[in-house]
Amino acid sequence: MLGAVCDGNLRPSAMGRIVSEPWFELPYHYARLELGAFVVMPNHVHGLISLRDSVGAGLRPAPTTATLSEIVGVFKSFSSRRIHTTNASAPKKIWQRGFYEHIVRNSHECEGIKRYIPQNPARWEFDRENPKAQNVEDLDAWEY
Repeated sequence: MLGAVCDGNLRPSAMGRIVSEPWFELPYHYARLELGAFVVMPNHVHGLISLRDSVGAGLRPAPTTATLSEIVGVFKSFSSRRIHTTNASAPKKIWQRGFYEHIVRNSHECEGIKRYIPQNPARWEFDRENPKAQNVEDLDAWEY
């Protein structure tokens, strides 16, 4: 739906390209938000979000107390709306109800996740979200 993995690289569909736009616009809506690694997969996305404690200098939106759930909900809503605006035959439901979150505890773990996210397309054949995966890899097996 969002694309296909060929030779370890994602080839995004039109919907996959649309999904990236609202992701990279999120910091314009949330002052404390910083985006890290991001990748669109055939049927899901991976992204690293950091919520800072304070707002730096410069022209930024007013500080907010938005939760991660709200931010992910806004991303899903914005991307779904754009997909349906450009493609009337798109499935009514684009995203699953929930999402997987993981609190990054230290810089070593963060560096591992920054490496993990862009490597996802190359590991698609082992991804538990891949309906055709032969040998599903345990996410916990990744050393962060």
